[in-house]
Amino acid sequence: MSERLRVAITGAGGLVGRVLVGRLDPGRFEVVALGRADADVTDLDEVARAVAGSDAIVHLAANADVGAGWEDLVGPNLIGAYHVYEAARRQRVRRVVFASSNHVVGMYLTDDERFIDPEHPIEVGADAPIRPDSLYGASKAWGEALGRFYAERHGLEVVCLRIGWVTEDDRPPGQSDPIRGGPEVQRRAPAMWLSHRDCASLVAASLEAQVGFAIVNGVGDNPGRWFSLDEGRRVLGWEPLDGLG
Repeated sequence: MSERLRVAITGAGGLVGRVLVGRLDPGRFEVVALGRADADVTDLDEVARAVAGSDAIVHLAANADVGAGWEDLVGPNLIGAYHVYEAARRQRVRRVVFASSNHVVGMYLTDDERFIDPEHPIEVGADAPIRPDSLYGASKAWGEALGRFYAERHGLEVVCLRIGWVTEDDRPPGQSDPIRGGPEVQRRAPAMWLSHRDCASLVAASLEAQVGFAIVNGVGDNPGRWFSLDEGRRVLGWEPLDGLG
């Protein structure tokens, strides 16, 4: 993928979408920003028309409320993910970068006793069994599973990014966005920070690396980090530049 790529971004009006639109190198990527008015992900034909002619799709559009119930998730998160993958297949789009979430494995944070000892933190790799902490997390796990199906059955290139915590003002959690949860969540959540610069470089690497299917953790190199960076280094050649240290 050496030529300039035409990249359609769903959910481009959200925080991560705005970061990518503003930071992806225009010399390498021609960005097509798709908001709700441009592509309703619950309408397959509309999505297919919107992504026609693209080399890749970065799929961000979703209900990102961790506390959302089934009725509010099934349309944007489950049906929407299917529509994006299927639209990519129909329009011969080569690659989908799927915005997954740390909440796919969030239960590791809340109930694993090994997190109690800060001197011996564990790292959750991309190959760890999924342990969603919410219906939202489960909906993102569905998007990952669907991506693997489309990669192995239809030859679509898919990178699923388990994104940590991107903040509006690009400051670590606790310095900007409030942290909700018990004491262990309060202590460990800041280690999920992903800066705007690292977010953009991670997506750029996901668009350009030679890969068939991969799940990659998206966090900075933060102290107390409980997400492994090994998969991003090995598969994408990606190294975060920012961290809390």
